[in-house]
Amino acid sequence: MRQDRDVTRRAFMVGSAAALLLPTAAASAASPALTTLFDHALQAWPDYPEMLRRLAAGGIADTGSDAAILRMVVRGLERAAALETAFPYGKRLGASPYVISHRHGVWLEIEDGPGDPAFRFHPLEMEAERLRAEAARGIVPPLFMLDAAREGLRARYPTNAPAAVARELDVLASLRARAPREPGVWQFPGGPGYYALRLRCTTGTDLTPLGLDRLVRAEIAALTRRADALLERLGLSRGSVGARLRALKQRPEHLYANDDAGRARAVADMNAVLDRVRPRLAAWFNPPIEAGAHVTRMRAADETAGKRGYRDPATGTYYPDLADARERPGWTLATVACHETIPGHMLQLRREAVAKPHALQARYAVGYEEGWAIYAESLADRMGIFTPVEQIGFLQSWLFRLARVAADIGIHVHRWSRARAVAYLTETVGFELFFPFAVEVDRYAAEPAGFAGDAVAALTLAELAKRRTGPAAMRAFHDAVLNRGPLSVEALRAVT
Repeated sequence: MRQDRDVTRRAFMVGSAAALLLPTAAASAASPALTTLFDHALQAWPDYPEMLRRLAAGGIADTGSDAAILRMVVRGLERAAALETAFPYGKRLGASPYVISHRHGVWLEIEDGPGDPAFRFHPLEMEAERLRAEAARGIVPPLFMLDAAREGLRARYPTNAPAAVARELDVLASLRARAPREPGVWQFPGGPGYYALRLRCTTGTDLTPLGLDRLVRAEIAALTRRADALLERLGLSRGSVGARLRALKQRPEHLYANDDAGRARAVADMNAVLDRVRPRLAAWFNPPIEAGAHVTRMRAADETAGKRGYRDPATGTYYPDLADARERPGWTLATVACHETIPGHMLQLRREAVAKPHALQARYAVGYEEGWAIYAESLADRMGIFTPVEQIGFLQSWLFRLARVAADIGIHVHRWSRARAVAYLTETVGFELFFPFAVEVDRYAAEPAGFAGDAVAALTLAELAKRRTGPAAMRAFHDAVLNRGPLSVEALRAVT
């Protein structure tokens, strides 16, 4: 076991939404017997083999909801164990093959203040040793990641750097000549195998990298064709879909003034979308329905500080990021409203709070929560919520969710450069929805396959939903998906 896998059981706790006081509903999460078994297994964390041994001895019936949830956790543990056994390096729990990156590492976690410096900086010394040891095995972070750590430490300690900081800087400098100039796990020993196992962990499936690549590219092509037709109706017929999305973004009739009045109008428009959703929910969902969800402007101080949009499940409130309102054209916000509130996160979180899933269930239902919210965008489209121009916003959102997976595979399997990945996102999606595409790409480089689970879960839910026709069938489907708490893709297929 790696020494840095010292996470605690608290790290497994489900979100604060699980503590909400909500009316009871006919939920069917893990039974008391399975919950007790999970508690027993969790006591052995992070010893995967022992956890699996305890689960195997549990005597849970091999049919029904308990069986699907147990199988999901067992498969998740098996995949995690396989990844750690074959590739015992990098960030804890296999999230990154690198000891450090621009996004993680002890160098970002050092706390200044009183106390013994030797104690405070000991983790940094251990990190430096791990960097050396893993470099000897051929695992060296790309140059831009090394340099981010060097620059960060130098900025924090411009003079009189503690000895541990100086040693880490020396190690980082010594690795620069060996560091790859472009990212991609294909470059280090066993890299393709690492990516394949990592993908199995993040999707909760046995999809191969090339199989997933074909899947998302086929869906991207279909979404692009639909977006192309809608853009042509708006008089935007020349250039790539990405270029035309950028042109649509500039049309003044869709822009909000970057002032209090503009932000108030944006919030009102998002709430108007939810007013369209509410009357239709009962045809698609059984109670409980989070019909009271709403959008409120965040505090001006939070906007000024650059705070991202966030939810308050206790009040059913979503606070959008409108610091630069002109960067949020109206045709994009309808999808955001549905994703974040109803029928997206707020509705799902309400059911999850009732189901009270075990922490192990929540952990190995990879991609479920975000996958549901992405699926909810397509459900809103199917419900007829969006106007034609808002449909373009929905399509762009899905293009982004899938294009980021294609770009990730491009970097780690097809040997794309960072510039090529940025160009692909620009051409496919048009403009960034969250962070600049260069920032997105660098995240994919540091955390391979990190967003694949969201996309696979959303695609699976959409596929399963298409098999249902009529209100009763859809309500039953959504009960099966939501009332048991989070489920992996394999578990979703088993219970629906």
